[in-house]
Amino acid sequence: MKVLIIIVVLINVIGCSMQPTNDRQPKSTLETTTKSSHSQNFKERVPIGTWEGISRSGAEFKVLKIMPNNQHSLTSYNIASGMQFQKSVSFTNKDIECDKFDCHIYTHTADGKLPLKITLTKFVDQDYLVTEAVWLASEKIHSTSYGLKTVKATTTPERFIAQETEKLTAIASIHKNKRFGYWSGILEISNEDQLKFATLDYQPGQEATFTVYTPGLPYQAKMHFKPEWLKQNNGELITKLKGASFASEMTFRFPLKDMIKGDFEQRFERYPERLISNGNFSLFRVTPLEDYKLPKWLKPLLQKLE
Repeated sequence: MKVLIIIVVLINVIGCSMQPTNDRQPKSTLETTTKSSHSQNFKERVPIGTWEGISRSGAEFKVLKIMPNNQHSLTSYNIASGMQFQKSVSFTNKDIECDKFDCHIYTHTADGKLPLKITLTKFVDQDYLVTEAVWLASEKIHSTSYGLKTVKATTTPERFIAQETEKLTAIASIHKNKRFGYWSGILEISNEDQLKFATLDYQPGQEATFTVYTPGLPYQAKMHFKPEWLKQNNGELITKLKGASFASEMTFRFPLKDMIKGDFEQRFERYPERLISNGNFSLFRVTPLEDYKLPKWLKPLLQKLE
């Protein structure tokens, strides 16, 4: 009887020692667990959707798309060209790693030559703060940061291209010098972090149109001024504006042939001494695709990436 009990005890001990413990899971089990956790984390941190915003560096309008078919992209539209040029990087879920604070996307630049890391940090509600870091051939890192706003409808670049491309192409082919033409650039309101996209349709003998596009919004603010409203003051042009309640007065300066620097302000119509908001903008002449040359200020930035 004692012998039988001893044998049963030994069998139980040996059986327990042969079972894998949690610390020694088979490699396939660990990989499955990691992938499953990663997939769930990605779903929570980067939902399906579209975001857009403006990067001051390189003057680019960015559009991030996370698609249900796992074919994601980050597209950069060149603002100085009137959105005529764009480049895109693509990635899938397997290129994304998330931790408790950020999600990191590991891919390559649009030409496929340089490693690119895109970091998404949750900002407010569904908005993101984005940092792009490129590992250069010189073994240095070039980085830039910008904000992205969630988009519920058509993106601003897509809407702009559909509505304005035909017009800007026609204007750009006619007015290549002087102050007339189609101008495109970046606008900044004082004490606000978000940059805006602005355009100026300025033709001789016609009412000029100044338009402001705010990332994340499905509409734009349009303002107008007539040629006879323009007043010269120490080399500057000053005019009042009519239309959307965004700006009531604007000042234009022409430091270069293909650039406009300006300021704007919005005041109460009944109490003009009261300032509501103000800011500044930089616009670049849109040229036809066949005549397009990189602005001098952009060349040094691009050379750093080579």
